[in-house]
Amino acid sequence: MAVANEDYFYEALPFAETHPDHLGAIGVLFGLRPAPPARCRVLEIGTATGGNVLPMAAAFPESRFVALDRAEDSLAVARKHAEGARLRNVALHLADIREFEDEPASFDYIVCHGVYSWVPDDAREAIRRVVRRHLAPHGLAYISFNTLPGWHLRGAIRDMLRREVPAEGSAAERVETARAFLRFLGTETLRSDPTRAWLASELETIAELSDHYLLGEHLVACNHAEYFADFARDMKDAGLAFVTDAQVPLVFPERLGPAAAEAVRARAGNDLVAVQQQLDLLELRCFRRAILCRDDAPLSPRVAADRLASLVLASPLSPGAMAPDLAEGVEETFVGPGGAIGTDQATLKAALVTLAAYAPGGLSFDALAWETGEKLGLAAFEGEARARLARNLLGLYTKGAIRLWASAKPAARAPDERPRAFPFARYQASIGSPFCTTLLHEGVQVDSFDRVVLARMNGTRDAAALTEAALDEARRGVVSVEMNGAPCVDGEVFAEITEQKLLRFARMGFLME
Repeated sequence: MAVANEDYFYEALPFAETHPDHLGAIGVLFGLRPAPPARCRVLEIGTATGGNVLPMAAAFPESRFVALDRAEDSLAVARKHAEGARLRNVALHLADIREFEDEPASFDYIVCHGVYSWVPDDAREAIRRVVRRHLAPHGLAYISFNTLPGWHLRGAIRDMLRREVPAEGSAAERVETARAFLRFLGTETLRSDPTRAWLASELETIAELSDHYLLGEHLVACNHAEYFADFARDMKDAGLAFVTDAQVPLVFPERLGPAAAEAVRARAGNDLVAVQQQLDLLELRCFRRAILCRDDAPLSPRVAADRLASLVLASPLSPGAMAPDLAEGVEETFVGPGGAIGTDQATLKAALVTLAAYAPGGLSFDALAWETGEKLGLAAFEGEARARLARNLLGLYTKGAIRLWASAKPAARAPDERPRAFPFARYQASIGSPFCTTLLHEGVQVDSFDRVVLARMNGTRDAAALTEAALDEARRGVVSVEMNGAPCVDGEVFAEITEQKLLRFARMGFLME
């Protein structure tokens, strides 16, 4: 549940892996028939201040969301945001998971992020019971947890912090003491060894994370890490089956190279749980995002490419060349956040060029196949050609280069004359939030200029009006723009900044069609 102490709350951000579009696509890939995200029922266990569930409710007004937390102060913040964003399809309950009851099989998706490892044994048992009792026959559940053996390393820092930071005192005082001790651990010494190198890397990571994380991860009383095989056993005993990881590419040993894949298969065979356990041992993994279903669900262990037919595909990849050659046998490179891929297959190149043109949204597989055929001048794009494209795209999905969604995102490819932003992002901007949520369910850090523009993009203002609003706020001291080291309120400069902001908002997925 949420950790609340004075003005410190567990930092609730959107997690794309928990979104019904993501979970629903995974369900389809594994042979289930999950409810469509636009008409489903979702339970979130441990909602904190609502940063994950509220944008979902804003995106799917015809769906119903129930969110639980036992921290009254955090839940009060979530209720304030739900009211401010005028959300009528979300119920926020002050409740202990050990006492929660609803109708059996009443939720299509259940989300439990940042809770399972941080509660006592009886609460973990209650989570398993609630998920099994309340999950629909074709439903999907998401549970994140800390894993061993990797957490043994991170846990060393937690153990030291728990020893050095008194349990008494305010949250601010405890964080200050913890930060001071972490700075001490980072003191340079004459000795150089792998242990110090690891410690320096871990300290650098913690320094970049918020005080909320430090409190909720390292200073909280309960933090139970476990081996994946033990987690899977407990879930099986509760009547739940492991489907895959929410980050699907992580389940494949082949991503570590042929030698590692062969070693893992030699020890684990084709047993899914055993393979995942060997991967955790090999990588010293410390955190997992498990996707589960009921043990009586008609789960298919084999992911079939033909199941892409009912899904929406999107890609962060962009062509490396301005005008890529789509001829068969000519290799072209496509670049994305995770690196570059190359292919000389005409159909795959045409599909990736098409998806890049529709980013940040996506296309149904049927629409993508049709446009691929059009680009290549094919009268028909069916049979083996279509099947081959599906197999290739599925292969890219298992490598993290393709996204799959259960439904289309209403994301605009470019700013309209009078652009309209995702309503929940507009609300967040209007209250001065440092992060705003996109239609892709991703949290993006925003500055004061961003917030002024986002808050006013309701489809009634053009770029000139948005620029004038930013100028007004600059004159009031809310927005600060400097040119050559001096404050600037030049209209042409602000117009150029507004244009750049609108293009960025479109790329990030803030703007609606």
